[in-house]
Amino acid sequence: MKLQPNKASGPFVPQSRASRELIIHMEADPGVLSFAGFDFRSILPPDRASSFDHLSACLLRHEVGVFVIAVKDHDCSSTQHLRESWLEADRILARRNIWLFSASSETLRAEPHWSNAQRVASCARAEVHPRDKARVIDFLAASGQAPLIECVRRCEESRDSCDAALKLVSNGTLHFDRSTPLSFNSAIRLRPFSSTESIPWLWSSEARCGHHAPER
Repeated sequence: MKLQPNKASGPFVPQSRASRELIIHMEADPGVLSFAGFDFRSILPPDRASSFDHLSACLLRHEVGVFVIAVKDHDCSSTQHLRESWLEADRILARRNIWLFSASSETLRAEPHWSNAQRVASCARAEVHPRDKARVIDFLAASGQAPLIECVRRCEESRDSCDAALKLVSNGTLHFDRSTPLSFNSAIRLRPFSSTESIPWLWSSEARCGHHAPER
């Protein structure tokens, strides 16, 4: 699947498989506002910043907050210098209300978030007929929530009814429980399932290690 980023607000050059996977997740998450590359030299002295030279990092602006995400491949090894630099960067960013996370290929491919991200992202550029969108919104406004297949059935005038329904998910019009695998039986509604939901595809014991977690 080739995904052309449309939320990038600045350069973010994928340096690894993990960073390419991160782009897919950021594009698929309707809560992502924008992202751009991040250079640790902007907050750390050169000797500390050099610890991150083998990682890709991005500044992610999300509806729940601002994050710096350092992406590592599976063969990335932790050193004392990296751990000390990480803690220093974490303290500096926390004072600015920016939360530091790490992510890996394994974290990003963890079910169900990887499959959900791929499926939603694949329809991010689909076309939705305005009347189909109105029908789906009116239907859910009356019913509260319904299986995804019922939303698909109401996309009668779009080129592909399934892609159209998923496009409404990708652009944040429709919502599902992102902690479960997405299927035609998934419950869909007009408001998020949790108003305090953070970034599901990053919340893991590995990702939280060594950072000051925001209140949830």
